[in-house]
Amino acid sequence: MRGFKRAGSMITVRMSDYETALLESLVDQLLGLLEAEGELDSGGSDPFERWQAELAEDDPLDRSDPVITRLFPDAYPDNPVASVEFRRLTQAKQRSDRQRQAEVVLSALADSEAGKHRVQVRLIDLDDWLKTLTAIRLSLAVRLGIQTADDLEELDVLPDDDPRAYVYRVYEWIAYLSEGLLSL
Repeated sequence: MRGFKRAGSMITVRMSDYETALLESLVDQLLGLLEAEGELDSGGSDPFERWQAELAEDDPLDRSDPVITRLFPDAYPDNPVASVEFRRLTQAKQRSDRQRQAEVVLSALADSEAGKHRVQVRLIDLDDWLKTLTAIRLSLAVRLGIQTADDLEELDVLPDDDPRAYVYRVYEWIAYLSEGLLSL
């Protein structure tokens, strides 16, 4: 990845075909996490019917996955009943927002034609990019077991043959990408 540039209302970055494919894969994996088991027909185009279907739905996400609990933390950790009710009222919107944000990133990556062209991030889409990158980074942090600064130091000195070393480098790369987008 080379040179972030801003021209008017557009940020561009040159990504290799490998980097583009890696980021597409990570975004696809995030979307896979956000998909609900047996996704309900949420009432078509009528917003009231969609809202009714969402409220009637049980928690569709696998809360046994620590990534899901990190992306959708309990609002009331000391009150499980209130947490379940809060999730019931808010999680469908949170999920659909995250899915839409991830689709914005995938669209821009697709437009680069696998790295043949610079990836273009419209300033109006910058929040979608940053939120998607943050969700990916949080997911990787959970998978790597990062909870403290000491955990980062331990990962930073892993031997190259440790499988976590590659994932940690991807974690750092996502941070670099986020920082580059924010610096313009």
